[in-house]
Amino acid sequence: MPFQSFSIEQGLSESVAYDLLQDSKGYVWVATGYGLNRFDGSHFRAYYEDQGLADNKLYALFEDSRERLWIGTERGVSVLENDTLITPEQYSVLSSTSVKAVFEDAEGNFWFATDGNGIWKSEPGGTLFNITDQYGYRSVHGNSITQSPDGTIWIATEEGLMSILADQVRIFRERDGLPDVRIRDVKFDLNGDLWVATNNGLAVKSEEHFEVFSREHGLIDTRIQSITVTDENRLWLGTENGASLFDGAGFTSYTTEQGLSSTIIYSTMQDREGNIWLGTLGGGVNLFTGEIFHNYTVENGLTNNVVTGFEEDSEGNIWVATYGGGIQVYDGNEMTVFNESDGLADNIVFSFLEDSEGRMWIGTRSGINLYENGEIKPLQEFPSPTVRKIMETDGEFWIGTYNDGLIVFNGEVIEQFNNENGLLNNTVMDIKQDQDGNFWIATYGGVARYDGEVFRHYTVADGLPSNGVINIHIDHNDDKWFSTFNGLSKLDGERVISLSTSGQTETITYFMFQDYDLRYWVGTNRGLFQFIPERYFEAESRLERIKSFKLYNKNQGLVANELNAGASFIAGDRSVWLGTIEGLSRFYPEKIQANTTPPGLEIEQVLISGMDMTNEERVVLSYNQNLFEVSYTGLSFSSPGQLMYEYRMRGLDQGWQLTRDKVIRYPSLSPNEYEFELRAYNADGIRSDKTIRYAFIIHPPFYYQWWFIGLLIFLGVGMVLFSYRFFKVRKQVDIERMRVQIASDLHDDVGSSLTELALQTDFLQAGELNPEIKETLKELGEHSRKIVTSLDDIVWSIDSRNDTAGDLTDRMQDYVNHIFKNGQVEVIYHFEKLNMDEKLPVQIKENVYLIFKEAINNIVKHSDATRIEIFFSFQGKTYELLVRDNGTVKVEKSSRRTGQGLRNIQLRADRIQSRLEIQSDDGFSVHAKGSI
Repeated sequence: MPFQSFSIEQGLSESVAYDLLQDSKGYVWVATGYGLNRFDGSHFRAYYEDQGLADNKLYALFEDSRERLWIGTERGVSVLENDTLITPEQYSVLSSTSVKAVFEDAEGNFWFATDGNGIWKSEPGGTLFNITDQYGYRSVHGNSITQSPDGTIWIATEEGLMSILADQVRIFRERDGLPDVRIRDVKFDLNGDLWVATNNGLAVKSEEHFEVFSREHGLIDTRIQSITVTDENRLWLGTENGASLFDGAGFTSYTTEQGLSSTIIYSTMQDREGNIWLGTLGGGVNLFTGEIFHNYTVENGLTNNVVTGFEEDSEGNIWVATYGGGIQVYDGNEMTVFNESDGLADNIVFSFLEDSEGRMWIGTRSGINLYENGEIKPLQEFPSPTVRKIMETDGEFWIGTYNDGLIVFNGEVIEQFNNENGLLNNTVMDIKQDQDGNFWIATYGGVARYDGEVFRHYTVADGLPSNGVINIHIDHNDDKWFSTFNGLSKLDGERVISLSTSGQTETITYFMFQDYDLRYWVGTNRGLFQFIPERYFEAESRLERIKSFKLYNKNQGLVANELNAGASFIAGDRSVWLGTIEGLSRFYPEKIQANTTPPGLEIEQVLISGMDMTNEERVVLSYNQNLFEVSYTGLSFSSPGQLMYEYRMRGLDQGWQLTRDKVIRYPSLSPNEYEFELRAYNADGIRSDKTIRYAFIIHPPFYYQWWFIGLLIFLGVGMVLFSYRFFKVRKQVDIERMRVQIASDLHDDVGSSLTELALQTDFLQAGELNPEIKETLKELGEHSRKIVTSLDDIVWSIDSRNDTAGDLTDRMQDYVNHIFKNGQVEVIYHFEKLNMDEKLPVQIKENVYLIFKEAINNIVKHSDATRIEIFFSFQGKTYELLVRDNGTVKVEKSSRRTGQGLRNIQLRADRIQSRLEIQSDDGFSVHAKGSI
């Protein structure tokens, strides 16, 4: 039987398994004689005293309502919570005794069965006390605890079966019908019956009576250590001489002869997928996944482990061909062997055929033998090539050979086909005939179809995944399937569709067959696949295509993962015989049950740039912490190697990715917000209830962050503004230097020349000259002086050393003092709010001064004013000039001079875009206001 064994060689810390438990996450825990072990289907993880256990010798395991794992040890009790082991201080009184069982009742009370120190109880929020001691039962040796629906606590002890309800305590002993007082385990079945494992048989309590089962009923051994009630309400019993399965009517026994690693079974358990676990003494843990395979090897009857073919004769015997061990014929009880000593041409046998006359044809490496009337004789008329396949049709035998092509034989060779007259290769592995009478021939050169006259070949050019074709299957729909050295393919019209991209069968496919229920099966070098073509061809994703295949290999009980070419046969009893390189398996497809239990899924570790971040939430990382690595475990013990995982990284991946790996890495992640998601699928395509999510943020480097980019923009703009300002200021400085230079040149060269000219005219007038010439010289001198005066204003305005408001007001006052020398006119200045150091643009300064000067000239020429007010302000970018008098003589606007003066004022105001108001109704005023 296909029992899997897990012991020290597979990583178990010790080979004695006292108790077994599957927790709510799906891990299997093993209490051994040295350490606590957690199993995920592939690896064991051990916990010892160094990790917090009270003692390394363990007896009991229990998971409470808060998903905490309680461990009964040689010295008290320990608790595992969030992967941390502690020994609670309030239970330190138990540290001097062995704890054989832990139990939580419906009210949340905890019960502890000890070895000789009574039964202890701890109520929520209360203290721990010895409850059996209160009732006068001292030194009780407890082994197991359970509770009935009515609240009664039932305890298996070495002194009998104890029941406790409120203040009522009772012990059932032999006088009550028990076969023995040494009780090892108690369990309720699905009907509410209490089953009791004793040291002298199995008992079931019915009201006040016990029914006892012993060896007479088929029990393998009366010393029962453990009871497990399955989902089908069957009992698995661990005894000191193997395991017994009780189905309500009888017992089925399992010992080392059936594949157990040890005969003494201390503990039993059914996991949530229906698998049976058996903890043994010295043999570790055994896993039983079901009875769908029965296996035969040289250890239990085969002459050779390499099995190459089968046939069932008319009497129901199964003929088995081996590679070197001759033939074995199985009649249901015994194997009969035929080899070269019995007349067989060769002990290497490949194929069989029982013909229409009841003769058994045997294809060997050295020709064909016939078995008839109990004798094996050579077929003398047939040449002696290696025979791979024999088929009979219409009294003719079509025989496929290695290296000699296809031979048609009816007592003599009728025809031979090879690469000279129709075939592409002389190695013929299989021959089939379809509903239309066409022959389909599998060769190492592709598939040949022969209609009796013409060959049509299908090769890789037509879509075959490989020209090495091993087997042809024609299904109930007359569809043709080809098994090749590179996967499975199907003929679709004249085109071959390769199924090698399924992700499941990209390997050698040795054969395909359909069972009695027309399910498709594919034999490969990786195991036996169940294939659902409808799901495959209707699939819209790679995941759905993969889910159309389900693999059965050594984990499910197949004797070996690699099967042999053509080594499959469906017997009359609906069983399937499969030949492998390590023995043969008898397969029962009708016993298969789909695993509808969602797999568990747990993260083992999250590493980010080498740092363990497993238990962190909403992790925030720097830009150089960008290597993400996650390891995880999918929990399915029926087919642990066939778990598939879908994952995606939100913020990076567009869709779900598929993998079978248990470690995923994302190197060099860019700064972003991420959420890693993961989910699992079991071999039947059932998705895990849990989807793991892990969120984290990788911040960009400072030079990618908004504040730094903003700073760069700010600095860039600042640099541009600074450069603009710098060059503007430097240009302004250059202009001011030029203005000073021009002003100096005008003053020193032009001004001095004009002054010299005026002096020359004065000198010449002093002499004896014609009056007309003197008048001319006089006018020339006056004009020169007038030009000097105008030039003086120009030089003043050009000179950058005169650009402040104070320079302007000083110039205004100088001009007023020059005009009104007699002091008859009162001049009032309003410069109180003026910042004298504020610089004025040259154009503003010049035109404001000229407006002011023209206004003063108009007052002098046309007004009888005795009082003049001068107001000037410059704030921010706004300037304002107001000149007004108190004159009473009305200025005639029609006079030529006055009109020219006002036009000059208007012209100056327009140059600097100033708003100008001139009034003469109540005195004369000029008001100019504008902005730079």
